[in-house]
Amino acid sequence: KFAGKTAWAVGTIGAKVATVPLRSARGGSSSSSGGGSYRVRGRTYHLLDQQEARHYQETGIASFYSGGKTANGERVNSRALTAAHTGLPFGTRVRVTNLANRRSITVRIKDRGPFIRGRIIDLTKRGADALGFREQGLTKVRVETLDTAFSE
Repeated sequence: KFAGKTAWAVGTIGAKVATVPLRSARGGSSSSSGGGSYRVRGRTYHLLDQQEARHYQETGIASFYSGGKTANGERVNSRALTAAHTGLPFGTRVRVTNLANRRSITVRIKDRGPFIRGRIIDLTKRGADALGFREQGLTKVRVETLDTAFSE
């Protein structure tokens, strides 16, 4: 049984994308307070707990994506200012700053990913356009938590 709302992870089964309930590293279920872990393509990803998410700040590579479904089964809205992150709770608002041009936007975490080493966040097309990197496909960014809303 899951406590509170169910958190979901995305993975692939053959060519299809699958969503599965997340389980914690201790073998129990994840809860609305965060924590836990999940596996995608043989790699384990850890969900940040409330304290870790509140103080999250990281510099790394951003990419963008569109189409398909989010980890919780919703369709990706490429016109929304949302993003995918491997560990921040769904509903967390973050500031993403393009370090090449200093443009900054606020997005809400609504999906899991990116599942490519070295990338820290996937933005929608609108987010990539707002930060001015869609033509390049990748850019170096700083991601900082503004507030957390634990909807998982």
